[in-house]
Amino acid sequence: MDAMTVDTLAEALQEPQRALLLQVLRTLGQDRCAALLAATLQCEDGGGMRTKDGTRRRTPGGVFFQLVKERVTPQERRRLFPPLAAPRGQGQPQEAVLGLTWDEAHSLMQTLTTASPGEARTMKLTLIGRPGKVETRGQAVVFRMQGKPPGPLPRGLPPVPAQAPLTWNGMVALRQWNRVKESLAANQDDQLIIEGYPLMQGAQPVLLAQSCVSMLQQRAQQQAQRPQTETTS
Repeated sequence: MDAMTVDTLAEALQEPQRALLLQVLRTLGQDRCAALLAATLQCEDGGGMRTKDGTRRRTPGGVFFQLVKERVTPQERRRLFPPLAAPRGQGQPQEAVLGLTWDEAHSLMQTLTTASPGEARTMKLTLIGRPGKVETRGQAVVFRMQGKPPGPLPRGLPPVPAQAPLTWNGMVALRQWNRVKESLAANQDDQLIIEGYPLMQGAQPVLLAQSCVSMLQQRAQQQAQRPQTETTS
């Protein structure tokens, strides 16, 4: 069987919504789209399909999309036909925004490897939390901190993969660590705020700390820096 393409679908269905056809093809794959196309053509040969109100016959593209809605999973249907929301102050529905899939993202990232990348003038990662076991070697300490999955992401981004969060190996200069360790030991609610340069050492994510302060210490510093007028007014 020849490869199923958007051109094939658009021509066979006489359907102008090529963007939606492309999304269906990417989501369902060639085999399922070929089966849906065959079912659409069979329906057309049998007299077609009427609209819900029965006032007219659906176009071939309309039949195809209706069959898609009936035969996909609920998750696939929400992705392909998300509910339309009317913008504030307007009666017209908002244009549906199709989210990026990881298959598409991987394809895009591979494509981008052929072009020169832009420049990130600053690269910094922030970790906030409490460390596990701390090991001291020379003038540095090393510990591990496991991340947590994020909350809801902005619309359009692919979902967070179902995998274990990254565990970072934090490396902090001993003199910086000595400034925070007593506060962490004395206050179980205190947390580290570490900012530094992220990198990979083999399969191990590493954060080389450029700054390290405890949350309680940072709060005390901010209070001390408040203008004197706030306390005297």
